[in-house]
Amino acid sequence: MSDLNTAAATEAPTATVAPAKPGKSKGLTLFNRLAFIIAALLALMTAIMLLLTVQASRSAVNMRDEAAATLKQAGEEFAPYWCSQITPENVKKFDDLRTELVTMDDEIQSAVKEQCYKKTVINDLVANNTPNEAFSTESSECVANESRTALTCSVTVKASEDMKKGLAMLSSATVTLDMTVRTTNNAFTSKGYDVGDVATLTVDSNGTGSTQFEIPYDPTWGEYYKIGVKSFYPND
Repeated sequence: MSDLNTAAATEAPTATVAPAKPGKSKGLTLFNRLAFIIAALLALMTAIMLLLTVQASRSAVNMRDEAAATLKQAGEEFAPYWCSQITPENVKKFDDLRTELVTMDDEIQSAVKEQCYKKTVINDLVANNTPNEAFSTESSECVANESRTALTCSVTVKASEDMKKGLAMLSSATVTLDMTVRTTNNAFTSKGYDVGDVATLTVDSNGTGSTQFEIPYDPTWGEYYKIGVKSFYPND
């Protein structure tokens, strides 16, 4: 018989169980896939936007170049026409011609100035100044002959300051003078006798010119005279 107290029951060793590996998270994998897809879509959209921006920029440059080429061609066609209109015979059209030019694009105006700059100066001077504003005839003197049948007059014509600036870029100006003789020194009380054109002279680029002329005279016209500038035309 075995002694229960001494015969210790020997238990079989207990096997060590390895901890179970956690299973893969299906939720995390799906999130990563979604994040990747979204990132790819954003990258694609960014690339498309960049491409569209580049194309728009190129299109704008092309349109600008085409517009510049069109304006250049327009200027090359308009300049000869406009320049040919600046003649003494067309003085009455100068206001309209000036308005036509200044309302054009800068490129067209530049083309005109490049082709005939002096004619643009002539147009400005004539369109912006009346004859008696442009020139002064205050320095004048008329003397009757002994029989009082003729007047001999001498006159110095001086350009205004604005005219001087323009004439400095030109060669001269042709000025036509007219004359009126009155019985009084008041134009309101004496209509006077209109002698008409009496002389044409050249005013140099410094703005000064002189001339002398003789006209028939009738004492009944009066003793008071006025010599004025009827017209002028700058010469290039």
